[in-house]
Amino acid sequence: MRDYNYSDDVLAQYGSNVLSYLEEDLPDFTTFDADLGETKKDQLSELVTWALTEGGDDLNVAKLGDLTEKLLQEMDNARKLYKQLRYWVIKSFPERKAVQRQFGIGRFKKMVDSQEAMISFFASLKESVADYRAELEAVNTPTDLLDSIGTQAEALAKAQQDQEKKKGNRTVDTESRVNKLNELYGITRDYNAAAEFVYFDSPAMRDRYRPPGTSEPADADEGIE
Repeated sequence: MRDYNYSDDVLAQYGSNVLSYLEEDLPDFTTFDADLGETKKDQLSELVTWALTEGGDDLNVAKLGDLTEKLLQEMDNARKLYKQLRYWVIKSFPERKAVQRQFGIGRFKKMVDSQEAMISFFASLKESVADYRAELEAVNTPTDLLDSIGTQAEALAKAQQDQEKKKGNRTVDTESRVNKLNELYGITRDYNAAAEFVYFDSPAMRDRYRPPGTSEPADADEGIE
């Protein structure tokens, strides 16, 4: 759960702004509270750099979307390859319906929209091509087409594995990301709280450390924002 009520990108920019102010203002904070010195500033710098590079959860979602698109593209590639292979299978085994069926003739349409079925089918298709390669080559089936079936089977399997791995890791990734963003927010909050006292007689300086969306000091009982 996030400790702040604005977007991750806004937090990263706010942290970057605080860091830039500290280049000049750090001695004021260190004089007030030694815990707000170089070590704390360095921690903030590391977290800001990470946040600006890593991005928010939207990036995590986009990465998963990229992997899904990759899998869908591999499925489309598989369909196109199969359409080419089908011609040569029928030419090689015009009267051998059982062999044709091994190659998916008459049942391929049932698998085209299912990731799991397509991946399983291409794994078996790779074996069928190996078993009947001599007969297929005898009718001049292109060698690169026969070779591509095994390559495509591996590409499909890898694309699915990558997608499933990302799905499984997304919750962990998100939790880890939020923990680090909360840590970043906590440091900016420390400087913001101190700024209320460090710059009590300089409203303009004080306002530089306020979090996004706040302009007036909160009541003491509610905490400083």
